[in-house]
Amino acid sequence: MKANVKVQIKYLSALRDRTERRQEEVSFPPGTTLQDVAEWLSQRYGLSLPNPQVMATLNGRGWEQFPSKLSTEIKEGDVICLFPPIAGG
Repeated sequence: MKANVKVQIKYLSALRDRTERRQEEVSFPPGTTLQDVAEWLSQRYGLSLPNPQVMATLNGRGWEQFPSKLSTEIKEGDVICLFPPIAGG
């Protein structure tokens, strides 16, 4: 039996206020995908992903940039960051 996969989830800017934390280490079963993480975030914090109001990255890359998109499996030591989109001009 494989050990659970531990990842860091970081909450930036307004999402820090919503979750009341800067980051947390979360343990998921082997084979967990970004879709599973999105469902966990929805149940725990009411965050809906994908969402134009929330940018989500895995190790610095947007979730939609991965070939498998939300079917991408997370790995031990991955870092997920969640933050509002950055506007500028």
